[in-house]
Order: sequence, then C-alpha cells, then structure tokens
Amino acid sequence: MESVWSHDSLVLNGGQGQFDFVVAEGSQSFLVVVSGLSGAEYLISSLRGPDGVLVRAEANEAEAASGFGAAAGPFFSPNRSVGDHGGATLLVPNDPLLRLTPGRWELGVTSSSVEQHELRVDRLELHAAGLPLRSVIPLTIHLSGAEGMTGALGRGHERLDRALQKVEQVYEPAGLAFEPITFVDLAPEFRVLDAVDLRSQKALQMLGRGVGRAGINLFIIERFENDEALLGDVGGVSAAIPGDPRGGEPLSGVVVATSFSEDAAARDLLGLTMAHEIGHFLGLFHSEEANGFEDNLSDTLASEGSNLMHHLSRPGFDVLSAEQGMVLRLNPAMQLP
Repeated sequence: MESVWSHDSLVLNGGQGQFDFVVAEGSQSFLVVVSGLSGAEYLISSLRGPDGVLVRAEANEAEAASGFGAAAGPFFSPNRSVGDHGGATLLVPNDPLLRLTPGRWELGVTSSSVEQHELRVDRLELHAAGLPLRSVIPLTIHLSGAEGMTGALGRGHERLDRALQKVEQVYEPAGLAFEPITFVDLAPEFRVLDAVDLRSQKALQMLGRGVGRAGINLFIIERFENDEALLGDVGGVSAAIPGDPRGGEPLSGVVVATSFSEDAAARDLLGLTMAHEIGHFLGLFHSEEANGFEDNLSDTLASEGSNLMHHLSRPGFDVLSAEQGMVLRLNPAMQLP
C-alpha cells in the first residue's frame, strides 16, 4: 500500500479549464487538490474516466430546482463534488460502489474568476493490492489553551482525554485508528476566530501552523465569534470536503470550538464534534442535510437517526455505516497499521 503525489498546473480561461491525467494499474483511489486565487471560488465540475462520467456539470430539472445553481450537477453526481474558496478538492471514489478504472481521465474545473490564471493541481493516488481493511492516519492536535488544554498536558486534560476516547471509539469499528497522536501548542491569539468559513487572514495563518505535519491537523479553539449571528451555534468546521492532508495549506485542517457544549460527561459534544469534522475532512458528507438532501451512499439511511454524519450533533449520533468506513479507508492519505 503506497500513496504517490503528482504535481501539475492548469490554465483557466473564462473561468473554465480541463486537466487530463492517467490513473495507474493497481490504483484504488485518488485525491485531487486544486489551488488558485484566494478571492475566487472553484469547483471540480466534471470528471470522466474510462467507464464514463462520475461528476457531471449538467443538472436535471429536479436538481436545478435545489437552489445550488451551477453546483447542482456536481453535488448530485455519482461521485459528489462541492466547491470552495481559494481552491477545490475531490476524493475519487467517495462512493465505494463506484469503480476506479486505470487509464486516461479528464477533469474539468470551474471558477468564479473569468480572468485567465494558472492553478496548481496536486493529486495523491493510492496504490494497493486491494481495499484496505484497516488504516491509520497521523493526528496533530493544536491547542490554543481553551479551557486549559495545552500541549504539555495532552491527554492529561480530563475533557480532552474524554473527547479523544470518543473519537477513537467511533472510528475503531470502521477500521480506522489515529497514529501517532501529537499535541502542540497554538498561540492564544487563535483562541477566538471571527467566523466558521476559515477565509479570514487570521484563520489562514492558523491553518498554516500545520506545515510539515501530514495527516489530520485538528485545531481546538474556544469559539467562533460570529457563529450565533450567522448560523446558530457551530461546533466545528473542516477546511474542505475532503481536506488537504499535507498540512499548512488553506484547505488543510479541522477546527472545533470548546464552547459548543458544556463540560459534563453526559452532555459534552466535543468528542462527537471532533469525530464529525474529521469525517468531513476524510471525505464524508452529511448523511442527511437540514433541507432533507441525503448523501451519495446507499447504506446510511438505516442509521440516519444515529449516524455520526447527520447534520445534527447529538449524544448517540455516533454510528458509521459500512460504506462510510470504506470511503474513509480509501482516502489515499491513509497508511497501513
């Protein structure tokens, strides 16, 4: 089992561009990270492999009525694709029932910026003899001092230790472990962020602290300053779905807030929030959105009232389906135990 990076560039004209690449024999999955202008929005709007289209730009009549606009087609595609600011990411496949066939693939990118500009296209490809049954990934926890959580204390802090136990409990049945777990201190200035979208200069500076730390970079802060006014109470956010596992990049990292719930074992949601946002970072979507839209997996409905990736975060919502577990283990950022 080996993951290999490749690095290319793509020039967009009029907000559109296409990138061709070859998937090698023995590849099980790949992750694409497109990096562009910080002020522009990007979407991987099409993807075609030897067996046909996995991401389509066009939406049918019902999908067009969803309110997603030009992003409706990719959102409802067999391999779901969503956009972001400053770049875009895509895990293929993010439905394990899809087939990854070796050969030539074509990927299309759309941007809100119509001026000609160049993108960086990085691709991480997983080569393995078969689908991994168990995987590990490094986890670096950046501690801002919220509620007295510091790198020196690490798992010696009662609430943080309880949260990590919950994360490990949730992911163990899915065949996923976090190794090694590293604790580092984060400057107190990052204890409060202005908003959950992670676009501010301060948020990007914080994400940059993950440079050189591959895997999952988890930042624990006290609160998002404007979350109540904008979205209601927000417990956390992933920089992208999926996130960039290199660390230090604008789409690298998961941020959770301690203020989202109280420090009482029966009602503490810190561990569930951490687990939920890690799920997004590794490629999972909400099993069910607030507006009723479902994810692109076939086996999550049976656990919708207890699924970790339900849009609500509540005690007992901690189940991952078999297909969700396969998506997680197919992320090429994973390593063998």
